[in-house]
Amino acid sequence: MLPKGVIMDTVERFGRSIVEGDWQPGEQLPLESELASRFGVGRNALREAVKVLAGKGLIRTARRYGSRVAMKEEWNGLDADIIRWKLKDRKSHAMFRREVAQLRELIEPGAASMAARNATAEEKQHIQALAMAMQDLPTVAAIEQDIAFHLAVLRASHNSLLLGIGRSLEIMLRTLFTADLSLHDRDLVYDPNPIIHLALANAIMGGFADEARHIAMAMIARGAEGADRLDHRSITAPEPPAGDQPNPI
Repeated sequence: MLPKGVIMDTVERFGRSIVEGDWQPGEQLPLESELASRFGVGRNALREAVKVLAGKGLIRTARRYGSRVAMKEEWNGLDADIIRWKLKDRKSHAMFRREVAQLRELIEPGAASMAARNATAEEKQHIQALAMAMQDLPTVAAIEQDIAFHLAVLRASHNSLLLGIGRSLEIMLRTLFTADLSLHDRDLVYDPNPIIHLALANAIMGGFADEARHIAMAMIARGAEGADRLDHRSITAPEPPAGDQPNPI
């Protein structure tokens, strides 16, 4: 989460400018006075913003040689703000959606299979209740329910390492699904699809490990297909004019 007020605004503008390439990785940043003038803030606010961005891995600071933009491999790739700053257009959004799908493919089918084998009766009932409650929810509520469902499956795997991944998965999914809402053609991408969630819940409920794995893979494949459609739309359709609002889902 970003700090409040002037510092938050400075972090937002400074961080976005780094991610969008105003300064290249490894490049030395201008003097503190120049940066303060550029962003229209005092030096204290700038220093606090630099601390926040350094914590995100975007900036390296050293007394002898000042501040530099960190190399991209040092950036915190799972930081919600950095992800959001990267999603500047449909093409970058499609790329992120595809990368998320690839990572989920490595994690979630196995977690679903383990949940079918290891979940307690209470955990199975909870997963099924979450899937059933996704039906007829408004979009924002469906997003929270969707995330809660996937985290519940991870917890039900009873694998401590997968539990550690849960927070990162939550950040990725919330950032992705929330960013979907800003798309002019957002109906191309975010679809809560309660039917496939309920199918996965039923497989876990019945203890069908292989079926749970296959359903989870099919669910993730839908996300990758959404990235392909979005990538195609980024080529064939222009960005909406400023002020245009997407149609409701």
